[in-house]
Amino acid sequence: MDRTAYKNQHCREHYDRIYLTIPKGEKERVRAAASALGMSVNEYLYALVCDDLAAGESRLGKKKQGFNEEQRRMLEKWQVPRKYYDMIEDLSYTKDEGYFIYLKAGFINDVTGSRNIHCEKTSEVRRIIGKTHKR
Repeated sequence: MDRTAYKNQHCREHYDRIYLTIPKGEKERVRAAASALGMSVNEYLYALVCDDLAAGESRLGKKKQGFNEEQRRMLEKWQVPRKYYDMIEDLSYTKDEGYFIYLKAGFINDVTGSRNIHCEKTSEVRRIIGKTHKR
């Protein structure tokens, strides 16, 4: 058995594989975050998953149960109509990168063609969220 065949067999026997598909352009952001920590992308993603599972209860699962107080204030400040709240899974804002809204599964945005909305102004947030609907 040659070296490549041996490595492939070893991987099949000792590792599980998970394929991850993310929106175009996000790969570089993940790579940069991993690099800043001196990790490979695989190490970084695995560390995030392990950290989330370590407490025995997923923080993401808790987050999906509704908006925290800060997120509720952001939605009000951004003047997002309440009729869109049920479509939103997560949201955030950073001064450098702008406004991010992640839609729940089953919803799509016509402007972005995905479940992700990224804007630089609150007026864009309101305009773009208005073009969101169930699949």
